[in-house]
Amino acid sequence: MADKYHELARAQLTCDYLHANSTTHEFLFGALAELVDNARDAKAMLLSIYTEINEEWKGGVMLCFLDDGSGMDPNKAADIIHLGKSIKRIAGTRLIGQYGNGLKSGSMRIGMDFILFTKKDNTMTCILMSRTFYEKEGIDEVIVPVPSWYVATKEPIISDEKKFSLEIALIYKYSPFKTEFDVMQQFDKITGASGTLVIIYNLKLNDDGEPELDIETDHSDILLTGMKTSGIQPEHYSFRAYAAILYIDPRMKIFIQGEKVHTKPLFSLYRPRKYTYISKRFKVRALREVKEAELAVEIAEEKVQEAKFKVGELEKTCENNMEAQNRFKLADASTKLSESQRVVYRKKKLYQEKLRALKEPNNLSIIFGVNIEKRNLDGMFIYNNSRLIKMYKRIGLQLDHVLRSCSGVVGIVDVPSVMMEPTHNKQDFADAKEYHSLLRVMEQFLLQYWKDLGIAQMGIVKFWNEFGYLSTNWDLSPSTALQYKRRRAVEIHVTVQCGKYH
Repeated sequence: MADKYHELARAQLTCDYLHANSTTHEFLFGALAELVDNARDAKAMLLSIYTEINEEWKGGVMLCFLDDGSGMDPNKAADIIHLGKSIKRIAGTRLIGQYGNGLKSGSMRIGMDFILFTKKDNTMTCILMSRTFYEKEGIDEVIVPVPSWYVATKEPIISDEKKFSLEIALIYKYSPFKTEFDVMQQFDKITGASGTLVIIYNLKLNDDGEPELDIETDHSDILLTGMKTSGIQPEHYSFRAYAAILYIDPRMKIFIQGEKVHTKPLFSLYRPRKYTYISKRFKVRALREVKEAELAVEIAEEKVQEAKFKVGELEKTCENNMEAQNRFKLADASTKLSESQRVVYRKKKLYQEKLRALKEPNNLSIIFGVNIEKRNLDGMFIYNNSRLIKMYKRIGLQLDHVLRSCSGVVGIVDVPSVMMEPTHNKQDFADAKEYHSLLRVMEQFLLQYWKDLGIAQMGIVKFWNEFGYLSTNWDLSPSTALQYKRRRAVEIHVTVQCGKYH
């Protein structure tokens, strides 16, 4: 069956892999966050996440991500269908996505199909990735229609008319948009000069046939079905709560179901204190990059030798035969030799930079504070390039539920990816040994912070009573009596955020 679509782009992977790749997201909000990361990396100022009712497709709704970021031209859009192809993976970058995998793995974890509309440089491009298409037509390859149009005229950009017609036919058949008018309406939602709209449909269901995502219980939020129970942190069942702490330095306004997410920069903590850790550890990635840079120099030098040999051979030829064709070949070979030598110079310079970086100590800033508003919401929050990787990770004495030493304390650290790399699903770190070393470092500073506060000397029960925690049940909320509300309010900073985009 795939033969009749031989003109269309392929993602160079199998349909079974699309499913296997998506299962890396055990935490469903981690899959949604991949789409948020893409908007942030595209320098969007505004991201709107919303649902649209569509009973035709499984789950009854479509999940939409609309941003005003840089968008993609047809060439860049065509590249995103390839697994692992990403221009973001540059050493030292503060971009979050570096694997060229998030859009595919995240979308396919949420639903069976997605369609993407993007606008940039007077071009509009649509991408359809549909497992429904592959299953219904018995295709094992990931075939992806990628048609484009001019923004000004809405005329198609056609290099192959037959291919374009086939792409449009598949979009009309396997997407929620059945006509040219429907497709253009989606592009019209991108109101600026650039931006991207991703629509995921045929949403996955739980084993009982109910949608995984609950949009009925709270119309201003997207919840995990059946997860809102006592004892579970809100970030584990409320996407609004999760999005509020997703980035350590929020730069993008996020709206969920039309209402702004009020981010919590560094939380609202009592007596926050910063500690600096200086170490030559956490060098696994840096060491690998040095080795990669060294290998790149070796390969570049081999090419120089090949180019020198070719120039030498052509010089001998020209000594005996000075025809224009031979002179042209010699000039071309000499130009390539010069370029190869320049590449070696650049590769060597990069290698030296990597080598210096490997020898330099790493500085990590760890911030601790006490969550007097909700003492049971404590633990370590570990970010990577500003993106949340681990939350509520209790360590050391926080695991002792009898003594309650260090309980109620929140720790926050942002680890650059040049020091530690996250896993592909951004829910863990690739090197388990380095991750556990980081936890040990944080545990040492947690003990120091607890000592600096002097809570143990004051008396832990007395300390919490002062803020309205009058019960030994750790999970109960503090008293709402005015005297305690005032006591808590006076000790923490208040942040005010504008609720509108403009």
